[in-house]
Amino acid sequence: MEIGAYSDSIADPELRDAVAAVASLLSLHGNIIRDLDAGRSRWRRDRRAHRPDVVVSVPGHGPQRTHGPEVVLTVGIAGDGRELAVRLTARPGLGRELLDLAGIIDADQAAQPASRRTDSSAT
Repeated sequence: MEIGAYSDSIADPELRDAVAAVASLLSLHGNIIRDLDAGRSRWRRDRRAHRPDVVVSVPGHGPQRTHGPEVVLTVGIAGDGRELAVRLTARPGLGRELLDLAGIIDADQAAQPASRRTDSSAT
């Protein structure tokens, strides 16, 4: 399964770190991760980018698939007290795989000490 992540284009450093941390976590489980921000380069010859099976992004930012399953997960608390969330969107028909990935993220969050979950600088 190929997973893409939008993180470099996120201006908020805590949100950017949260998306990057989730992408890194998923890469530990054998998924292929692509940096989708790299495809925005104007120097890239092929403008028609291949779309990955699952995309990791921030709710409200980046492209959203209109057809297919979506999961939004809270992954921490920012320094100013707001929740940090990531959005996983998948191609149609990959709902089960999306739930499996969400389970990996939930298990990782449950295994972390509370101080690490709420400190975004540690993710």
